Parts: sequence; structure tokens; C-alpha cells
Amino acid sequence: MKTELLDTLSEYERLGIAEQFDYSKFYLYSIITHSTAIEGSTVTEVENQLLFDEGIPAKKRSMYEQMMNLDLHNAYQLSIRFAKQHTDYSLGLLREISAAVLKNTGSSYNSALGTFDSSKGDFRKVNVSAGSSGKSYIKK
Repeated sequence: MKTELLDTLSEYERLGIAEQFDYSKFYLYSIITHSTAIEGSTVTEVENQLLFDEGIPAKKRSMYEQMMNLDLHNAYQLSIRFAKQHTDYSLGLLREISAAVLKNTGSSYNSALGTFDSSKGDFRKVNVSAGSSGKSYIKK
């Protein structure tokens, strides 16, 4: 039994089966799909794979949902590049990542505290709450 298992593992390694599937890409696509689902996207993992790898949009999904997924994908790619380069955290870095996340779905806001544009990575000047009756995250 032990010899059979070791032979099977050797054959697995010899054939390079582990290299035939990009697990990090699979996990990233799953994270993106589930993150944007929290924000209301109905794009599936398979649809995201086609969108990210082949540039094929899903016919039954809104452009807004697909742009949300593309923006988050690009923001993750940017963050991964920063991590590999060991880029120091700074307000500018956070703004750049924020701008990537909301590049095509963010917008300009006017509030009593001023105007800001989330698509440009501007820091918000309004209070935020989780849901209509959720906890409030007051800007300080």
C-alpha cells in the first residue's frame, strides 16, 4: 500500500499535474467574485474567468457589475505588485489602490464637508454606515 502511494505521488510529480492548474489565480478570482457579490454583483466565478482571461463579458450581467469586478481584479493585481516590490505604505499608496478599486464605478460627491471623487482615490468626506440601519462609521 505504501509503495503504491509513493509510486502514485511520483507519477503525479513526473506528469506535472500540479503545474497545470493556477491555484493562486483560482483563489483570486473566487475572492473577487465573493467580494463583489457582497456589493450586489451577480457575476459568477466562471463569468469572471472569461472576463479576466479572455475579455469576454457576460451577456446577462450589467456593465456596472462587470466593471466592478474588473476594477477589483486590477486593484488586486496592483496590490500584488506593490507587495512583491515591498512598497512602503503611505497615504498616496492607499489612494492609488482605492482609485483602482473604484476606477469605473466610483463617482464624485458633494457634501457639507466638501467635494470628493471616489474614482480618483479621494478620501471620503461623508459618514458611512453598514446597511440602512446598520452601524455608523463616522468620519473624524
